[in-house]
Amino acid sequence: MMKKSLLSMTTFALLAFAAAAAEPAGAPGTGVQPPPPASRPAQSLPAPSYPWTFINLQFFPQVPTDAGFTQTNGVKVGAPVSAGEAPVYGVEASVLWAGTDAVNGLQCSLIACNAKEVTGIQFSLVNMSVVVNGLQLGIVNYAKDKTFQIGILNFVDNGPVFCLPVLNFNF
Repeated sequence: MMKKSLLSMTTFALLAFAAAAAEPAGAPGTGVQPPPPASRPAQSLPAPSYPWTFINLQFFPQVPTDAGFTQTNGVKVGAPVSAGEAPVYGVEASVLWAGTDAVNGLQCSLIACNAKEVTGIQFSLVNMSVVVNGLQLGIVNYAKDKTFQIGILNFVDNGPVFCLPVLNFNF
């Protein structure tokens, strides 16, 4: 029974990683090209009702509306997911997915964590980030640049070795 559950969790993690690594719809060779960056309209962020909060409860991305745009200096909880552009200084914990762009502290979830920059620890089954100034701990870990990873499959795009089991790093 334990082998079956471990195998199913590993399979789910690999599928999640493969889905995240898949080419976007507008990738070269598909015939559909995204508009050039200059022609895209600038996205304006709504003004948060207050500059920061100690406890930030979020149910889905942009639910409540200002949860993703309010800086968190304490605990951000996602029930079941959390995301946003405003940084978290402290802990971001979610049931299914934690996806805040910048985390300084701990980012953890039961299924997946995703961030542009993490200073601290990412802990989940599947961890994805551009830069991790700290540790990624999970079954499958992926980082584009700087990271230290412990898990079953560890991927670093710009590292000395792209994929290693158990341990991988790039400083």
